[in-house]
Amino acid sequence: DDLVSIAVGTDGHFLVLSGNQVYRLAAGVFTPLFRIGLFSTLPPYTAMNKYGMIYRSGDTETGLRDNRSGKIRTIPFEQVNYRHNRFTCIDSLFYFNEISGATEYNLNTGSTRTFLPGKQVSCTFRDRTGNFWFTTLDQGIYRLNSDEFRTVRLQLPNEELSSAWAINRIGNRLMVGDNHNSVFVLSLPEMRLLATHTILAVAKNRIEHIDSLGNNGYYAASTSGMDKLDAGFMRLQIVKAGIKSITQKDDAKIIFAAFWGVGVFDLQKFKITDTLWRDRATTVYFRRDTVYIGTLNGLYAISPDKRATFLGTKIPFFKKRISAIAQSPDGTLWVASYDVGLVGYKDGKITAVLSKQQGLTSDLCRTILVHDNILWVGTERGLNRIALDQPGYPVTQYTSQDGLGSDIVNSIYADSTVVYVGTPAGISYFDETRIDHSEGCQLYLLSVQNSGRERIDDTASLSLPYNDKHLRLEYAGISYRSVGGIVYRYRLIGLDTVWRTTKGNFLEYPTLPAGSYDLQLQAINKFGTRSAILSLPFTAIAPFWQTAWFEGLLLVVFLLLVWLFVTIRIRQIHRRQTEKEELNRKVTEMEHLALQAQMNPHFIFNCMNSIQQYIFDQDIFAANKYIAGFSRLIRSTLQNSTRPFITLPEEISYLSGYLSLEKLRFKEKMDYSIEVDDAVNDPRVVIPPMLIQPYVENSMRHGLRHKVDGMGHIWLAFKSNGDHLVITVEDNGIGRKKAGSFKTREHIEYQSKGMSLTAERIRMINSKYAVPIFVDVIDLEDSSGRPQGTRVVMQLPFFHIMLEKENL
Repeated sequence: DDLVSIAVGTDGHFLVLSGNQVYRLAAGVFTPLFRIGLFSTLPPYTAMNKYGMIYRSGDTETGLRDNRSGKIRTIPFEQVNYRHNRFTCIDSLFYFNEISGATEYNLNTGSTRTFLPGKQVSCTFRDRTGNFWFTTLDQGIYRLNSDEFRTVRLQLPNEELSSAWAINRIGNRLMVGDNHNSVFVLSLPEMRLLATHTILAVAKNRIEHIDSLGNNGYYAASTSGMDKLDAGFMRLQIVKAGIKSITQKDDAKIIFAAFWGVGVFDLQKFKITDTLWRDRATTVYFRRDTVYIGTLNGLYAISPDKRATFLGTKIPFFKKRISAIAQSPDGTLWVASYDVGLVGYKDGKITAVLSKQQGLTSDLCRTILVHDNILWVGTERGLNRIALDQPGYPVTQYTSQDGLGSDIVNSIYADSTVVYVGTPAGISYFDETRIDHSEGCQLYLLSVQNSGRERIDDTASLSLPYNDKHLRLEYAGISYRSVGGIVYRYRLIGLDTVWRTTKGNFLEYPTLPAGSYDLQLQAINKFGTRSAILSLPFTAIAPFWQTAWFEGLLLVVFLLLVWLFVTIRIRQIHRRQTEKEELNRKVTEMEHLALQAQMNPHFIFNCMNSIQQYIFDQDIFAANKYIAGFSRLIRSTLQNSTRPFITLPEEISYLSGYLSLEKLRFKEKMDYSIEVDDAVNDPRVVIPPMLIQPYVENSMRHGLRHKVDGMGHIWLAFKSNGDHLVITVEDNGIGRKKAGSFKTREHIEYQSKGMSLTAERIRMINSKYAVPIFVDVIDLEDSSGRPQGTRVVMQLPFFHIMLEKENL
C-alpha cells in the first residue's frame, strides 16, 4: 500500500497511515491499531497528529477521528471547495484549507470558525511564538494577530462599510452608532448582528451617543442634533444642534458640546433648556457643579453662576487643542489634546504627563475612557491601556498588529472586563484579562562588515587589521507583535561597560583602538521580553608603532621636535604680529582711499556745475539749499571716515543726504525710497562707514543716468535675516550690460575706482572678522529677458554683537 501520513503518537512512537490502516511503529515492528474509511489516499487530503486525524471519507464529506477517544465525526463540504482542499493538524485544531477560506475545527469542543472567506487558502501553520499563518494562492500570506481580538464589520444594506463611533450597552444588547446615521444592534455576549436601523437614509451624520429614554424609546446624539426614537428606532422628534460630545448632568439632563457652543438638554422635555457657552467646543465634562469645556484654543471651566475661567492662563498645556476629558476614581481630571498627549489635573495643578515619550502610540489623542482604575486612550495609531493604580502609570499598547481592526480609534466602551473599540473597520472587542501581554523575542546577526567585505563567517575568530578597523554590524530582532517597537541594548566590553539603547538595526564603529573586545547585543520587544544576549568577541590588531621600543624612539624624537616647534612658534608669533600691523595699516589706507573714491572729483565737479547753474538762473534759494546739503555731506564724510564703525541710523542719514543732492541735480528725473525694519533701526547696530555709498553711486551713474523711458528710482532696504543684516540697493535703470557699453565709450571722461576699492576693503574686513560680508549682484529682467535694472544684496554680520563678545 501507499504510505499516506506519519505522525508521533502520545507514547513517543510513530503512527503510520498506509492505505486505510494505521500502524504503531516501535522497535522496528509495525503493530496495526485501527482502520479508517479513506475515499482518497492522496497525502494532501489526509493529515494526522497524536490527537487525531482528518481525511477525506467520501465524495462530499470529511472524516475527523479523535485518537484519544476513538470517536469519528463526518463533516459535509461543497464539492466546488474541495478542489483546493488541504488539511492541516495543529494540536487539537484541525484546518480545512479551501478555495474560499480556512475552516477551523476544535477537536475538544467541536466548535468551528472560518478565516479569510473568499481567499484561496493553501496551507495553515503555527510558528514557535503561537502565531497562526495562512498561505493563499496568488493572494499573499496572512497572519492571525491574536485569537482574543475580534472585529465585527458594520455593513449597511447597500453593502457600504461603516465606521463605529457611539457604543453603549442597553440591557443584553450592544448599540453601535456609525457615521452614516445608522444604529447596529448586536447580541451579548455572542456579538451577533440582530438589526440595523437607519435613522435618516439621506444623511451621513456621525452618531456620538445613544441611550435609552426608559419608556421603550431611545435618543441619539449626532452631528445633526438630538433624535428622539421609538422602540423601532423610528425618528419621533429632532432638535438640531450639531453635537460633538455629551456628559451626564443628572438623571434627566445632559450637557452637550456643539460647533456653536455648549448647552443643557432636558431629556424629559426633549429640548434645550439653557446655554452655557457661545463658541465652538470640542468636548465637555461635568463634575461637582463645574462644567469643563474643551475648545481648539484650550480648556475653560464654567462655574454654577456661568462665569468662565480660562485654565490655560496658569497651565500652558490647557492652551492646547482639547480633544477629550475624563475623571479617575481618585478625583484626577484627565485632559487629552490633539497634539501633545494628555495630563492629569488635580487640586489646581498637573499631577501627571503622558505622551509618546512615556509610551503612548501617538500624541494625537482622539478619545479617552476611565474604567476600574484603567485609563484607555485612543489615538490614530492604536489603543493605549494605562494602569492608574501602579507607580509611573505603565502603558500597554494595542494596535492592528495585536488584532484591532484599525489603528484609528474613534471611541472606547468598557463593560466589566470586555473592552469595545470603535474604528473605521468596525467594532473590535476583547477581554483584557485574557490578553497575553508577552511574546517571544529572538535576535539574529545578519551581517559583519570589515575592510569592505562580509566577514560574518569569521566571527569565531574575528580580527580587524590595524590599517582598517572599521566595523559595521547589522542585526534583526524577531517579534511579530512588536513591529516598530523593538529596542536594542548593547555594550562593547573593552571600550565601555555601560549598556546603551538604540532602535536602529545596525551598529557602526568607524575606528577602534588596538585590543580585545566583546560586543554584547540584546533585543527587547514592546512587552518587555528580552532575547538571549548575542556575543561577538573580536580583536583589533595593534600596529608596530604602538610597541614599547617604538614608543621610546618617539619620545626622543618628540623632545627634539618640541625644541624645534618652540623655535618656529616664536618666529611665527613675531611674523603674525608684523602681519597684523600691516593689515591694520592697509585697512586704514583703504578707508582713506574709499573716502577719496566716494567723494571723487567728478562728483564735486558735478555739484559745482549744479550750483553754478542755479546762480546763472538766479535761483539763489535753490543754490543755497544745494550748497547747504553739499556741505553737510562733506562734513559727514570727513567725520565718518575717521571711525571704524558708525551706527546704522547715521549711515541711513548720510545716504539720504547724498540721494537728496543727486535728486536735485537730476532735476526731479529720479526718486528714491529707504525702508528700514524696526528690528534693525537700533543705535546699537553698527556697520563700517561709507560701504554702501559706492553701490548707490553706481546705480545713479550707470543705471539711471542713461535711462530715457520713465522716472528713475532707487530703493534702499535694511532688514534682519537671522544673525545677518541684509542691505538691498535696487534701481530700475538700464542694467549692467547696456551700461557697460556707455562706460566703454565714456571711459576717458570718468573711470570709477569706488567699486574695486570697496571690494578690496570688504576683503580686508573679512580677513579680520570670523563672520564675512557677502555681496551678490543680480540683473533684473522682465519675462521677455529685457533689462529692468540691477539689485545689489549685501549681507553683513551684526558687528555690535561680535564686538561685545571680543570685549568679554
